Amino acid sequence: MVVPGVRKRGKDPDAQQGTSSDPAKIVATVIGGFLLAGLQLFHSILDSLLIFGAVQSGAGITYLEWFVWFAYTLLFNMVGGLVLVTALRLVRTKELLMERRREAPDDPDASRRSG
Repeated sequence: MVVPGVRKRGKDPDAQQGTSSDPAKIVATVIGGFLLAGLQLFHSILDSLLIFGAVQSGAGITYLEWFVWFAYTLLFNMVGGLVLVTALRLVRTKELLMERRREAPDDPDASRRSG
């Protein structure tokens, strides 16, 4: 079904969050992989499961120690999500909204009133 004014998602260069360049996508993927594996950054959910396993197996870790670790992990995950993801998308969205407003007709309701 074709809807006037709506582009197909598969053909939209903005569908890939900012670029349609394959080399740029590859570089972004390699950088993300390096940050996680190369700098030995771990996923906090997996780490939490490992810590629970350690607590259950009798290691010298208490639930209080886990909670202290989890508190700062949660804080930094929230800050990272808000700054790195949400803020960057808001900046990108501003550009897209300004572009759509420039392309929009002066009176978008004119076709409804005339017909």
